[in-house]
Amino acid sequence: MHWQADEIFSWNWWFLLIVSIIPWFMWAKWIDRKRLFEISTFGLFFGLSASILDSAGVDMLLWTYPDKLLPLFPPLFPADLTVIPIGYMAAYQYCRSWKSYFWVNAGLAFLFSYVFEPLFVNANLLKLLNWTHTYSFIGFILLGLVCKWIMEKLLDIRKAASAS
Repeated sequence: MHWQADEIFSWNWWFLLIVSIIPWFMWAKWIDRKRLFEISTFGLFFGLSASILDSAGVDMLLWTYPDKLLPLFPPLFPADLTVIPIGYMAAYQYCRSWKSYFWVNAGLAFLFSYVFEPLFVNANLLKLLNWTHTYSFIGFILLGLVCKWIMEKLLDIRKAASAS
């Protein structure tokens, strides 16, 4: 099996493992406990959306991942369900207005698309086939805005239900 022979315990594997664990300790330290359910729901929705879009991109041969943390999980599980949602949960927690959220969302989209993605490409953790960093930038911005909009609609529904 390729994973057992070439991937497990490689430098890339250790990096993926660390990136899968450390951010959650940081998140547990800074999360607003009063809004834990709301922020976690936002993060779970974001992570699920990112995972679905990532799997679709792999299936459509837009990009591929040479290495995996675990053979049964999607290849970039650490990013889709750890680093990216935690970054966006921080933005959601600290940016109450749409204006501030928009700019932090754009900053995160820039960071993930033009800093981390190229680093992943150079480390052979990601191979872009029919995709560009600019497409990722636009996608991150749109996903961040859609997730915040949906979360606000859910909160409105909850507020209306509790008022009646």
